[in-house]
Amino acid sequence: MKVTQSNYLNMASAVVTLFDGKPSAWNTVPVLAGGVERVRNIVAAIREAAIIQGENKPAGHTAAKERSRDELENRMYQTAVRVRSYAGVTADDVLAEKMNVSRTSLDRMKTNDLLTLAQVIADACAARLPALRDYRIDESTVDSLRKCADQTAQLYAQRDVVIDRRMEATIRLEQLLSQARAHLKTLDDLAEGYIEDDAFLAAYFNARRIHDIRGRKTKPAANEEETV
Repeated sequence: MKVTQSNYLNMASAVVTLFDGKPSAWNTVPVLAGGVERVRNIVAAIREAAIIQGENKPAGHTAAKERSRDELENRMYQTAVRVRSYAGVTADDVLAEKMNVSRTSLDRMKTNDLLTLAQVIADACAARLPALRDYRIDESTVDSLRKCADQTAQLYAQRDVVIDRRMEATIRLEQLLSQARAHLKTLDDLAEGYIEDDAFLAAYFNARRIHDIRGRKTKPAANEEETV
């Protein structure tokens, strides 16, 4: 959560705690009790969304997928160079063109294109065994390349899921905070209209004044100007 959002949540939580501390000041008025319950529920929903947002940080997943991609690119390049040398010896121009990659070109490829090329390289190697054994390419080379590509694909998919969940939680938080502001504004009117305990009412508006409340009438202390 952003600092401003966290501060607003803390204020809303403090308001709920204040009401819970003295139910006799409000729970006999159904419309006021309903207002308190709405704020209580929205606070719980905001906390839940904040937990989901916090649990889905993409940083670790991004680092893991980058490491896996680096390993895949290294395997692809080393394999392609060896196959390219084989293609040169056998005058296989089609194969040579397929293996015509550089580290820079691999690094610039989109992930889906990189994974597709990894499959092409692996299939080309598998189709030319055992002739490639002299070039230090065998079944284990092909298997390792395929496994590395699969791992990279899975890590990218996991990272995307985490990003999607975090984005959903972030959007949800913004919506809930907007609802909370509306509920608290209504609760301001309910509190001012129905609470007869002046000390409790003053405590309520003091808690609310932490954020964006303006123009409410509170009795200032002696020699103290009224805030707005």
